[in-house]
Amino acid sequence: IRASTVRHHCMNKTVKNILPIRCLVCLLISLFLEAAFALNEQFETYSAPQSLGMGNALTADAWGYAALYHNPAGLATFTRKRWELNIVDVEGGIGSGAIGRAIQKQTLGMYRMFGDLKDHPGTYAHLNLASVPSFTIRGVGISFIATHTFAGRSDGATLDTLARQDIGPTLGFARHFAGNVIKLGIAAKFLVRNEMKGRFNHSDLETDNDSTFGRHFKEGYGMGANAGAIISLPNKWLPTIGIAWLDMFNTRFRPVHVINSLADGAPDEIPQSFNIAFSIHPVLSRRLKSTFALEYKHLEINAWPLRKHLHLGVQLEDERSLYFWAGMNRLYMTFGIGYRVRGGNLELGT
Repeated sequence: IRASTVRHHCMNKTVKNILPIRCLVCLLISLFLEAAFALNEQFETYSAPQSLGMGNALTADAWGYAALYHNPAGLATFTRKRWELNIVDVEGGIGSGAIGRAIQKQTLGMYRMFGDLKDHPGTYAHLNLASVPSFTIRGVGISFIATHTFAGRSDGATLDTLARQDIGPTLGFARHFAGNVIKLGIAAKFLVRNEMKGRFNHSDLETDNDSTFGRHFKEGYGMGANAGAIISLPNKWLPTIGIAWLDMFNTRFRPVHVINSLADGAPDEIPQSFNIAFSIHPVLSRRLKSTFALEYKHLEINAWPLRKHLHLGVQLEDERSLYFWAGMNRLYMTFGIGYRVRGGNLELGT
């Protein structure tokens, strides 16, 4: 489960009126069966809580700062007088398997969890922290992402793990055409990644301590781009088609030592991906609006079964800025809730 905090929406407000921004910090615990998780799944650079709650079916309806990472064309959905400022954004998530390990070892440190996972083979541990401060107006968005992710499972002899830290800015632009029917957008990103990925023998890991286990990482910097389009037909239900091309032509890394002086080599490249989605937006009553979305992700991967491509999402929007989300992420159920007010937003998604 991931929780996102403060997002501030303003209409003709000055910065003086914005401050001070209220900060909400949430860390939720996943109580769902973790047999659904596997270390060979796709770990996205970032997924907004709304996307998680809607089964990752956000390509046709991305907006605000989340559009930078899901579909840059969504930057053109703001009205001229609306803008969004995230001065403080704190997100966190932890899986139930990691809770027991963290309580027993009294730490969330990656290295300290390696030995405990060896003693509990088959246990899947996952945790992440993220911060995405950003500023968005109609057609333009900029953000700075900082994430810390750990996923691991041991068979007693080897550790299968993905440990990663990402930092870097993203800048996007979008425009609308044909009376706001067509929206096109592109976002450029600069990313520094420190990554430990693959299988490692516990006999080798046991020779390390807190200051030396960084030698198993690879660190590099890379530049990439996301592009997208949104087509909305002028119908009562506003049928919408969204197309996104993420990490265009692959995002490749060159070795660097910014986070980790012991790193050896560059991380794996981020392969490009193509997503297409369709959504409709029925108005259910005077107070309740809805969104129904269907998305097919990773068109470029032919080897996957159909269920791994499918994403479905539903959003119910109350006039009081209360949102309810549900969906299916590769046929696994997802849920979420959002409360968006002038002083800041609270969004929870699993």
